[in-house]
Order: sequence, then structure tokens, then C-alpha cells
Amino acid sequence: MAVKIKKTMKGNMQKLKGFTLIEILITIAILAIVAGIATPSFQRMAINGNLKTAARDIAADFAQLKGRAISGDRDANNPADIVIRMYRISLNVAGNSYQLQQCNDQSSPCGGWTTIQNKNLSAYANDIIFDAEDTTVTILTFQTRGTVNTGTGNQETIVLRNSRNSTATIRINITGRTNVQFNMQ
Repeated sequence: MAVKIKKTMKGNMQKLKGFTLIEILITIAILAIVAGIATPSFQRMAINGNLKTAARDIAADFAQLKGRAISGDRDANNPADIVIRMYRISLNVAGNSYQLQQCNDQSSPCGGWTTIQNKNLSAYANDIIFDAEDTTVTILTFQTRGTVNTGTGNQETIVLRNSRNSTATIRINITGRTNVQFNMQ
């Protein structure tokens, strides 16, 4: 009787198959090689993705301020009234930051500016900067009819650069239309 039980257990053990130590080590080695090859590509993709996000957010800020300049805001003292005012984006190229500002009054030229929001490029990634050589404007003013007054020309350019030397070029024309172009490295 004891012999029969051992034979049954031996038969069951032969049916259970697993991985050998060598198979597991080979699989781990292959995974390590693939991860080593893929990691730089993922890092490059993440760095360039941060640049794209920053450029698109700046372009979205342009669109937001243009829309607010055209449609106006509710008057804080009398919510039934709509106040039409100018807005602007003021770049601090050396500090890699910019401000969204609104005119204190409805006159043109504006009698003074109030900062709505401060934004810093380091919020996207520490390696993103304004390219001072290729950026042609530091203040963009959105008139109440939606046009942009830069004082320098029909089209202005803001260029962002990252540590991979990839660039995002934001162009805004006098009508307030923006275009973002990327050159990824």
C-alpha cells in the first residue's frame, strides 16, 4: 500500500512543471536589456512633453486674455454691468516667468495694470527657459476688439527651449491668432 502512494505522488510531481532558475535568470537579463534601451527614449519623450505643455499653456493664456478683452468681465461694484478692458501678458525673459494682467480702467492707453496671475516656466520643468535671442516681444496687449498691440510689428515670436535644445516657437499676429511650432531634438 505504501508503495502505491509514493508512486501516485511521484506521478503528480511530474505533471507539475515550473521554470528553472536558468530560465528565470535569462528572462530577467532580457528585461534588463530592454529597459536599458528604452529608458533614454522615455526620458527624451518626457522632457519634450514638458516643453509642449508649457508652450500650449502660454498659447491658451493668449486665447483666454483675448476672449476676456472682447467679451468683458462683470463689474465688481455692479455685477449687472459688463466692463470691457484691455489685458496683457508681460514676459520676464531673464526670470523665465510671465504675468497675466488686466487694465485698471477702460481707457486706452491704460492708466495702470493689475496682475491677475503669475506663472513660472519651472512649474512645467526646471530646464525650460525663454530663448532671449529669438523672443521678439516682452509685452503683448490685447485690445478690446481682440487685436494685439505689441508696438513692434505685425507678428511676434516667443521661443521656449529645454535642456535637449528642443524649441517651441509661439507666434502671435496682430489679429491675436496664435500658432505653436515644435522642433524636437
